Amino acid sequence: MNNYENLINKLLDGRYKLTGILGVGGMGVIYEADDLTMLRKVAVKVLKDEMKEDEQEVKRFINESKAVAMVSHPNIVQIFDVSVNKNGENNPYIVMELIDGITLKDYMIKKGKLNWREAISYAEQILNALKHAHGKGIIHRDVKPQNIMLLRNGNLKIMDFGIAKMLGSEPLTMTDKAIGTVHYISPEQANGTSVTNVSDIYSTGVLLYEMTTGELPFNGDTAIKVAMMQISEIPKNPRSINPEIPRGLAQIILKAMSKAPRDRYQSAGDMIGHLNILSANPAVVFNNMNNAEGGANLPVVIGGGNGSPGKSLETANGRKRTDIEIAKNRQVKNVDEDEMRRRGRSAKKGIKRRNSRSMLPIISGVTLAFLIVLGISGVQIVLSLFQTPGVLEQSGEDITIPNYIGKVFDDTLKADMETERVSVGKLTYETNDNFGENQVISQLPEPGEIKRLATSAKSIPINFVISKGKDSYVVEDLAIQDAREIRIFLETKRLIVKVEDVAHDTVPATYIIYTDPMEGTLLTAGDTITLYVSKGQDKKDIMMPDLVGKTEQDARRELNSAQIYIKKINMEYSEVVPAGCVIEQDINPFKPVPRKSTRVTLKISLGPKPTEPPPTTVPPPPPVDVVP
Repeated sequence: MNNYENLINKLLDGRYKLTGILGVGGMGVIYEADDLTMLRKVAVKVLKDEMKEDEQEVKRFINESKAVAMVSHPNIVQIFDVSVNKNGENNPYIVMELIDGITLKDYMIKKGKLNWREAISYAEQILNALKHAHGKGIIHRDVKPQNIMLLRNGNLKIMDFGIAKMLGSEPLTMTDKAIGTVHYISPEQANGTSVTNVSDIYSTGVLLYEMTTGELPFNGDTAIKVAMMQISEIPKNPRSINPEIPRGLAQIILKAMSKAPRDRYQSAGDMIGHLNILSANPAVVFNNMNNAEGGANLPVVIGGGNGSPGKSLETANGRKRTDIEIAKNRQVKNVDEDEMRRRGRSAKKGIKRRNSRSMLPIISGVTLAFLIVLGISGVQIVLSLFQTPGVLEQSGEDITIPNYIGKVFDDTLKADMETERVSVGKLTYETNDNFGENQVISQLPEPGEIKRLATSAKSIPINFVISKGKDSYVVEDLAIQDAREIRIFLETKRLIVKVEDVAHDTVPATYIIYTDPMEGTLLTAGDTITLYVSKGQDKKDIMMPDLVGKTEQDARRELNSAQIYIKKINMEYSEVVPAGCVIEQDINPFKPVPRKSTRVTLKISLGPKPTEPPPTTVPPPPPVDVVP
């Protein structure tokens, strides 16, 4: 049985009064506390009693104290104070800002997979925090959604630097607590080799994978099995789980999760750069990525404009290349510069040697090639005489698929497609938060692909997914309906539902009183609706007044003021209590009772019971004189 509650109401160093438990972690207990000096609420992480005798755990706590004291960033929980052994007390603690929010893990469990733009927003905040920490020489080593707080305004805060590594610091023993959570650790953490900044990049890649697919890349029955998968197995392409993920984002995730540290992004800034590019243009595709999608120098290929072969694109080294050239270069094996120079020298030597020989074979070969070309040209000219002008068949022509993503699917687009030798294939319509009505969400074949036109075909068909716009909902009259059922219904409309609990005298608890916005308002996916839900009558207790001896009118007035109701009034004769006054109440005076829900029975006096009148008697007849 733990004794964490024993510290509640304890004053640390005469300043921090612990008022409640916020959570319990592997190493410490986090309390809510009052900072009596600064007059603010704070969170205080106190090392568990059972850890104080463990040298490694104490080192980790001190390590966290040093790490958090070195960082200051909007996406890292702010630290106000650190006490390792203040005033000779063996009661280490860290004082930090009190976060009003939930863990990113809880949010992901509630929402399932996240919209890819929302996931990128969170990943960029995490990477900005890591960039700051890495710049201070700190490697977090335990990046996971359980260690990230999501605030109400959408901002993230990374916390728990308990197993962080500082460059130049004394290494900690690599136990299960020191390597991080197995589902998010890098391969080098799993096999116990050296850890660098890019280990945090790997964990961020895993987190981005989970946010966009709703699934972890590796799962198993035991922690050891998952760790082995981190070391040796390649994750599924996230697009195979969620096709709405842009190709470029899948490339970024898989690059971040490369098994070899040298193949990952080498800094958080590099990964942020690619996420920024993708946010600006979801159709972007990165060339030569070192993963299942391609790798090394990270040149960018953007499938934009009309996709014409002549459109040149900027590469990493600044050279302009056409779409077709880029596509062909993807298939050409790279040859290093030394090899090219070697081949160049060999070629020059070969030319010198051949110059000394007879030129007759060369002249003969050139003549023969000229005659062959002349013959082919002659055949084409003859064929053209028998064909209608302008319809010469382009058998085997390569077509570069243009990029239509984000464009409005209308007659103008269809006309443009005709000039590009492509046509409309299968159409699918679906709601989408990021694309307006009739905009192209995705296409197949994808932008930039090179397709060969069949001999008999006039164009290459493209299948489109077209946006119907955001889900929309006209707010109905939801009063006196079960809040839980209505919340589930509204979340299927992809609305953000907030709930405010309000006391109400007549609406039963858990039922809706009213909504904001009100009935008749048009909402779209992502909009917020607030449900004001009854928590029943106000249950604040009040003292039952002493009504005995008071007039019925005064008793009623006093009960009304106390919001206590009269259940029943009984009338009874009393020799002691005057008529119209309270003889008795069925709830004892001065007893605390719930306001608005208490009902009392009163007994009211009718006054003394009336006396019975004497019985009526017939007077005796008058005496009769007897005459003798």
